[in-house]
Amino acid sequence: MNNWNHIRPSNFEWEYFEDKHGRETSKVRKLITGEQYIWEASLRPGYLAESHWHPYDIVQIFLEGEFIAKGEGSFYPGDVRWVKAGHSSVEGAGANGSRFFLIALGGDIPLMWDDLYEAPTDLLNQLEERGNPVGSANVNEITAELFHDPHNRPTQPVKNICNESPWIIETTFAPDYSAGVHWHKNNTLYFIMNGEMEFGQEEPLYKTGDIRVVNGGYSYGPEKPGKEGVTFILISNGGPVDLNWSDIDTPPI
Repeated sequence: MNNWNHIRPSNFEWEYFEDKHGRETSKVRKLITGEQYIWEASLRPGYLAESHWHPYDIVQIFLEGEFIAKGEGSFYPGDVRWVKAGHSSVEGAGANGSRFFLIALGGDIPLMWDDLYEAPTDLLNQLEERGNPVGSANVNEITAELFHDPHNRPTQPVKNICNESPWIIETTFAPDYSAGVHWHKNNTLYFIMNGEMEFGQEEPLYKTGDIRVVNGGYSYGPEKPGKEGVTFILISNGGPVDLNWSDIDTPPI
């Protein structure tokens, strides 16, 4: 079994998310399941999902249109939103619909309607202990800073989108930068927002719109951007984003 997955959403068919209660849902492309679920969702213009919650942390990367969350406002391309497990929200789409990546860190993405399913007490207690139940950021408004490497090897600038669970950053690689063979402690999700990237000889070339999922502890590389560089959003499933050089720290896998 591969320790990595290359996902090109255009290779997947759209289907309607099935709600066993017969309530209206939206179209999705189901891209990967397991320790992290990744879907691409497309909401029709004016769609409304009444109050509901999810059993796992959710991250949304907005690609087209306007997404609306009651009490939070509107979200557009360039925005990233995260919702912690157990939090209830009312959500919908603007006049032109909304398309976005929908990521669940830990398992499936069921719609748990509040009028039908009460969130477990232990989940609600955890939610209260975790601070703000929702958060968001416009990536274009975040100031980039150089990623710190304790071994003082060259790195690239990153934008820290969320510094708690879920841990999210955006990184841009200059065309002439290359990251040597390395590994991450946690399962890591890459969303190629612009440009191209190589992750080693075993994997295909990743292009704009592609997604990569790599298992924690798996060593790979070198990472090489295309001739125009590359920008990607990275999500670490289970802990902070780390960088472990394989010639210094032996990879577990």
